[in-house]
Amino acid sequence: MDDTRTPDSQAHRRREAAAGPLGPSLLGPSLDDGIGDSINAILALQQRFRRQMQDVLGVDSSGLNAMIHLASLGSDSPTAIAGVLETSTAATTLVLNRLEAAGHVSRLPHPTDRRKVVVAPAQESLATAYECVRPIIDGIDQVSASLTPAERSTVAEFLEAVVHVYEKALRDAK
Repeated sequence: MDDTRTPDSQAHRRREAAAGPLGPSLLGPSLDDGIGDSINAILALQQRFRRQMQDVLGVDSSGLNAMIHLASLGSDSPTAIAGVLETSTAATTLVLNRLEAAGHVSRLPHPTDRRKVVVAPAQESLATAYECVRPIIDGIDQVSASLTPAERSTVAEFLEAVVHVYEKALRDAK
């Protein structure tokens, strides 16, 4: 029996996870081997996960993007954050005001230029965000550890190629 037709199959669950409010994924079927369905499911689940993190932290999409950026750097200038968010400095000021009011960030004096400020994430907010992502990090680590070195290499190469596809699509759309 074809595994993709049984309701309990992994492929069926991937298609259901990838289905959104408009029905099946807008990306459509790309491969008969389940790779397209799995990528669609990951994309849909990532969107749901981001919304969950936004709810937990009480931030909007721009606020979450700023928090993710600050979590990776520790601190940054408002101008640099505006570049990451791809918004004006005025719009970024509003995002930072909301984050500061919620206790997620602090504006601190720049260490070498007294005319400037840097934005630093609150450690408590970082800890809360980390608790959200820890199950995913741990789960991916377990999945990765279950692979042979050759399998990990193949998966890494494939994922890097998918990243390049997205990067090219973004460049070409401009």
